[in-house]
Amino acid sequence: MELQPLEEKQRHYKTSTIFLPTFLKYMNLDGTANSTQLLGASNALFFVGGVFGSFLVAAFADRYGRKPVIAGGAAIILVSTALLAASVDIAMFIVFRFFSGVGAYAALTAVPVWVTEIVPPKDRGILSDINPIFINIGYVSASWCGVGFFYVHNENAWRGPIALGCIPPLLCLISLWFVPESPRYLLLRDRADEAWEIVRNLHSFRGDESFARREFHEMKTQILFDRSLKADYLTILKRPSYRKRAFMSIGIIFTLVSSGVLVIGNYSTILYSQLGYDNESQLLLQASWLIESFLMNLVALLVIDRLPRPTLITIGLAGCVVVVSCEAALVATFRDSTNKTGLGACVAFLYLFNVTYGVCLDGITWWYTAEIFPTHLRAHGMTLNMATYALTNIIWLQAAPTAFANIGWRYYLFFICITTVGTIVIWFTFPDTLNKSLEEVAGLFGDNDLVVAYQNLHGTETVTSEDVELGTKRQDGVDEKEVTQDGTRHIEHVASSGLKED
Repeated sequence: MELQPLEEKQRHYKTSTIFLPTFLKYMNLDGTANSTQLLGASNALFFVGGVFGSFLVAAFADRYGRKPVIAGGAAIILVSTALLAASVDIAMFIVFRFFSGVGAYAALTAVPVWVTEIVPPKDRGILSDINPIFINIGYVSASWCGVGFFYVHNENAWRGPIALGCIPPLLCLISLWFVPESPRYLLLRDRADEAWEIVRNLHSFRGDESFARREFHEMKTQILFDRSLKADYLTILKRPSYRKRAFMSIGIIFTLVSSGVLVIGNYSTILYSQLGYDNESQLLLQASWLIESFLMNLVALLVIDRLPRPTLITIGLAGCVVVVSCEAALVATFRDSTNKTGLGACVAFLYLFNVTYGVCLDGITWWYTAEIFPTHLRAHGMTLNMATYALTNIIWLQAAPTAFANIGWRYYLFFICITTVGTIVIWFTFPDTLNKSLEEVAGLFGDNDLVVAYQNLHGTETVTSEDVELGTKRQDGVDEKEVTQDGTRHIEHVASSGLKED
């Protein structure tokens, strides 16, 4: 569970560093005419690299495995972070920010795929939601490192927080030796024995393998069929149900990012500055805000598997709309005021934003898309999701400094309008995947012709190892699946193309 958060930490180590006085002075950015543009380029190139890193997952995760892609991302992060800490000028720093983004997003995209595919259906929400908890641990540690090094006046003090960013990817590379590969990936590669051992070890309950056997039977039967299907973006475009998933994947992450969370998280120091707080207070307020975010992620564990997914998302987004609307009104009223009560209310609503986002939305950012795509297209779906995440970051974060300087509180209106529309769309169109196996989810999108092994995993039927015998035959352009279950042998005929054209 800690793999993705370890990758995410390195981003915040560097974003907390570029505002340190020693960094600005060393890079000759303190008060220079083009300093804002160069700092903006440093942020933007990270996310441009993120777009490239996201697409690496679609290219390699189904071919080489989920773990190798995560390891590759961690290795890129480790090398690029070391070179960032050793940067001698801003040009070198910006270049390796790009490569750092490549590695970070390769890992950030692959980990939700791996987590979703390895955990049991009933625990998928709560175990997946551990990700944002550790992500925020990374944010908190990075921010407080920034606070600590703010008081160090050595000209190389800025290198310390960045160098510490080498630790998370190193720990990730070590930990990968001790975690299993995705059993669904192993089935895609026809390695059923290895896949069964993983499912048996992780999905059995107190020695009872009955659920694990039923789940593995469904998993194996479905993925044997999935292996006959094409896995590319053209396939996603051609089939309406896949197209719907793609639009959902892009739409949900665009809406979540457009709620204002990244602008508040990354540029809250600008907001605090506009409200009259000094540099030290800005850093302390930001670090405290991240501690609250971590605490709200803990609260999320209590509700994540108690509410339908669309309901939880809708509550969170509606809460964001209310909070951001109030924040916009307060900033419009008290930005140039000396009214301490009003200024305090502005800060309070930034903290209140954390309650609704941290409890209802932070986890879903990472795993809802992985739930809705079938196994052979899951890496492609997460690639669309995370590439959109990176591109949306570029749009909002690059615009933020200029927008706050020129239109002030009106910048919040973009977030309010987009999030309102997104909330309505999600409430009426998004299916609920709560407690459903990944193989069952296809039925929610009308893909009944593609659901080969549908069964109730919570029933009392017993499936033994002898009940699961799968073979394939090829005859006259038709794939035949020979299935033996409960002593009854039957043949399922599937068109070679694997897809019905709608």
